[in-house]
Amino acid sequence: MHDQIQTYQWPNQHALQQGFVLKKMEDIYQAAQGKTDKPHRHDYYTVIFVKEAAGKHILDFEEYDLQPDSLYFIFPGQVHQLIAEREPTGWVMNFTTEFLVNQGIPCSIIDDIFLYNDFGKSPPLFPGPDVARKLEQLMKLMETSLQDFLHYSGDAIGALLRLFLIQSINMCQLNKEDNTQLVDSFNSIARSFRKLLDENFKRSHQVKEYADMLSVSADYLNKTIKSITGKTPKQHIQNKIITEAKRLLLFTDLSAKEIAFDLGFGEAAHFSNFFNRNTGFSPAAFRFSVRNN
Repeated sequence: MHDQIQTYQWPNQHALQQGFVLKKMEDIYQAAQGKTDKPHRHDYYTVIFVKEAAGKHILDFEEYDLQPDSLYFIFPGQVHQLIAEREPTGWVMNFTTEFLVNQGIPCSIIDDIFLYNDFGKSPPLFPGPDVARKLEQLMKLMETSLQDFLHYSGDAIGALLRLFLIQSINMCQLNKEDNTQLVDSFNSIARSFRKLLDENFKRSHQVKEYADMLSVSADYLNKTIKSITGKTPKQHIQNKIITEAKRLLLFTDLSAKEIAFDLGFGEAAHFSNFFNRNTGFSPAAFRFSVRNN
């Protein structure tokens, strides 16, 4: 049986108070004696830059093979587990929203990296040899800054992290129209939609409700979100609800009826039909199949 999922909060230790930590994957592996951690989530951002590894990374029920020179971004609240078949090499970088703010890094930079991903799906980025070398250099400079700088180390790391994120987001960009003003407007609406969805998905299930919150028409919201993400707002809403339902079914002992009410369904039967239609399983069958896998 799976225990209720653990959320790792930012440690309140002297060395970690600045809101940024960088560790080598091989050091983490050795400290854990090769044992795999249970599925968990963080209340901070995590970036994993894999140089060499074999195994898989499970992120909100999606499995991705670990491959050389791959980059994983894990948003606060996402459930993940890294399973290494042998000692990996690379880096794990953790940082808080407060660190971004203190260093003058707009949260929109890292939000845009997630902007193009469907809820519950955060596939790895593959930077290619040239960009991978640049990212590796930035990681090594961060290590040096943490070790050698007595003053302004936070500022140095903040500048390097900004460069790292800019390099990463350049790999995420979709083909968009040349009208920069229009693109910025679309991105702003898409970002606001995702923020509203994170905050309201348990009580607002209709596209029109989000369009009203954004003071735009439902048709305009559909066009904007589809052009940016390739998915309609309705698909994002459904995927958000399904992802959270899976988390609750797997990592809590709440009944399907309790989960239905928690997610804003007036009737448990409506939730069961919705879940079955989108996953091919009833809530009970999903819980049984995953827990006994």
